[in-house]
Amino acid sequence: MRNWGRAALELALPRECVGCHTNLGDEFASSGVPICGDCLDDLPLFDGLNCLRCAAILPAALAVRDRCPVCRDTKLWFDEAIALGDYEGLLRNWLLQMKHSAGDGLSLALGELLWGRCEERLRAAAPDVVVPVPSHWRRRWAHATNSAAVVAEVLARRLGIPLAAGLVSRTRNTPPQFSLTPSERPANVRRAFSVRAGYHLQSACVLLVDDILTTGSTCSAVARELKDHGAIRVAVAVVARTISY
Repeated sequence: MRNWGRAALELALPRECVGCHTNLGDEFASSGVPICGDCLDDLPLFDGLNCLRCAAILPAALAVRDRCPVCRDTKLWFDEAIALGDYEGLLRNWLLQMKHSAGDGLSLALGELLWGRCEERLRAAAPDVVVPVPSHWRRRWAHATNSAAVVAEVLARRLGIPLAAGLVSRTRNTPPQFSLTPSERPANVRRAFSVRAGYHLQSACVLLVDDILTTGSTCSAVARELKDHGAIRVAVAVVARTISY
């Protein structure tokens, strides 16, 4: 993650929008996020009702956890999910850029935007520690970053709690989830994660952070590992949710 320092400086002293590079002027002073108004308008941010368990967009009549058509028949090991927006349009384009170190500025900015729009729920989750979903070392080496860890750093700082970036490791370099069918994804990540020795999670509430939530298989696999090691509750926070109604 060699560009974190530069990206953090750009976030602290922004001169332009991280998306379109338009000069922000006084716009940043009012929002605190280096994203211009036009880009904000183009981002498919959630502003309606979402399932509390899996974060899928729901019609008002279905906005009850046990009636969500997306997750009601699915075993998920995490307890709730918080998402900034829908994985489409400009947000999708930015998330793809975040897969590489040149996109760290976008990761930091979207982490701040996630905090700004979801602060109440993030605080209500009452986490003791923030944990990013890890990428395999081969993928980190190829991309020189892990966008989930960048977003997690922002949320940990805002919440004033520890960031445990090394708590969970990815023990298998699994094929990307997007390359598999929904039915293949749970098996792909089953037991692909491990809690490293030396961490104590007894009775801990964990905020697990990733960039995208699709079927929930990856976050569920990590949450299961965390609970197997003593965590009593796992809330998931992501930049984008792919399933909406």
